[in-house]
Amino acid sequence: FPEGFRGERFARHERDYKDKAHRQASDLLGREPFDALLAVDDHAELVRRALKLINATNLVYPGEKISLRDGLKSEAAQSLFSLALHGLLHGDDSFESRFSRFAKVLEGIGAGKWTTATYFPFFLHPDQYMFVKPTITRFAAELCGFELNYTPQLNWRTYHSVLGFSRYLFDAL
Repeated sequence: FPEGFRGERFARHERDYKDKAHRQASDLLGREPFDALLAVDDHAELVRRALKLINATNLVYPGEKISLRDGLKSEAAQSLFSLALHGLLHGDDSFESRFSRFAKVLEGIGAGKWTTATYFPFFLHPDQYMFVKPTITRFAAELCGFELNYTPQLNWRTYHSVLGFSRYLFDAL
């Protein structure tokens, strides 16, 4: 990208579709539409919306998307996922508790990957949360001398460190 992060080519290839996904996140999973669907127990529609959002970009590997979709086939899994996702995105308790509950649900349905766990909060609130691609995130942190406390299993300690790393990068930039 010869014009850097602000060039037209970069916007066209890397930025525009992600901005569109952010707008979609608000339309599909914002508080009002999410609350309305939960009020009528339409967990299947909430799952459909979550899958639509995760398919809006190429950030989550296809195999991980398939694992999420397959893990959400049963009504029980759809209900657990919907409630945990609502808690993650719109809950009132600590983000640590909300993230940990969501991670446990993802692990229970066979979709416990960093990309899946961090995708939804990042696209709904990109100013607060960071999307984690483990290999590149660890590489960037290593280059900056920043300790992520990384483990492949979803956990709050690692994600808390990633959020600290993102604040460090934002301040540095």
